[in-house]
Amino acid sequence: MRALAALKEHPLVLFPDFRRLFAGRLVSAVGDKFFAIAVAWWVISGVDGGAKFQLGMVMGVSVLPVVLFGPALGALVDRSDKRLLMLAADAARALCVLALAWLLYAGRLTLPALYALCFLISAFGPLFESAVSSSIRRLTSSEKLAGAVAADASVAQLSGVAGSALGSVLMAAFGVVGAFLLNALSYLVSFAAVLLVRADLRPEASAGGRGYAAELREGVAYIFRDRPLRSLLSVFAAFNFFVGPLLILIPMIAQFTLKGSASLLALLEGFFALGAAAASIAASFKKEWDGIYAVFFRSVLFLGLAFGGLYFAGSRAPVCALLVAAGAALGAGNAAALTLFQRTVPDGMKGRFFAVLTTVCYGVLPLTFMLNGFLAERFSVGFCIAFNSAGVLSLSCAILMIPRLELPELRQGSERL
Repeated sequence: MRALAALKEHPLVLFPDFRRLFAGRLVSAVGDKFFAIAVAWWVISGVDGGAKFQLGMVMGVSVLPVVLFGPALGALVDRSDKRLLMLAADAARALCVLALAWLLYAGRLTLPALYALCFLISAFGPLFESAVSSSIRRLTSSEKLAGAVAADASVAQLSGVAGSALGSVLMAAFGVVGAFLLNALSYLVSFAAVLLVRADLRPEASAGGRGYAAELREGVAYIFRDRPLRSLLSVFAAFNFFVGPLLILIPMIAQFTLKGSASLLALLEGFFALGAAAASIAASFKKEWDGIYAVFFRSVLFLGLAFGGLYFAGSRAPVCALLVAAGAALGAGNAAALTLFQRTVPDGMKGRFFAVLTTVCYGVLPLTFMLNGFLAERFSVGFCIAFNSAGVLSLSCAILMIPRLELPELRQGSERL
């Protein structure tokens, strides 16, 4: 009975518009997983010479638009109808993926063309994600915000489980072209779901009164004048530098360490996503977080230990178990962090804040992808695992020392580890 009562109070049950957006995002994220697996396998198995480095290059190019356009798009989100921006982003990404599928089907896909289209597809990601992040409170309520943020964060993990489970089957049945076409279709499903959202997501009456450049500067200044917020962003950037390489190391482990196929890659991706999804779903039933910085510390420490364990794992079973553990740590820490930001950042600043947050965190990824691709070619996959796990473990100690960013309701006291 208690479980049923908790389910009835879940944000996805209480708020129809939030449920529609969640469903659309989940479908498109599953399509993204098909796409990511297909691209990684096409590069790592089809490129002659330097496949590890080329995989790092493709992944780096895919996150470059976040760095280049993120802050500017955040200001656009704050002064625009967020629903219309989501629709535009879905439509544009669907067209780009269809173009990529056609090139591959016609036998004209080259690495430069893949780089260019992956860049374009990724360019619309920050626009969509910033619009979603700045709409969550308006689609739900302040009382249910923590659960709504965790539920929204679970989209990536749930899609990873479903996408990885189905990815190998679909690739075997339809090939890489089929995976691309399904991704394009998933964007159209997301487009339809956003169309059904009835909430008013237009900017607040005060938005847009000043110049675009002034609002952009205000958003950046808001973040960097706050020392606790600035410190936390620095930790996030360092965290992504050392954890981000998992996106290219998992395909390398599947291909070069375990000597497997695309099916094994999908299996490993699925176990990692399963751990993250389980943690995010559990967090979506929480009303509040107690000791958020303590959650950060434990999550990063546990993730570093699980990451380091991959160095010693030489067979499928321990690798899968360690990936589940790493995913769970990542999911718990991510849900707590996003709740903290949603609570502390004003609604009128959220688009710019989340765009800058994404830019800061993703800005390190092109460098770390290319660096780890080079290190894997020059030394070994195991060397990259050891290097990054040591960095994550060191970062967990830094979390103990940074100044605290407190929730508004905790301003009267101080949070302690």
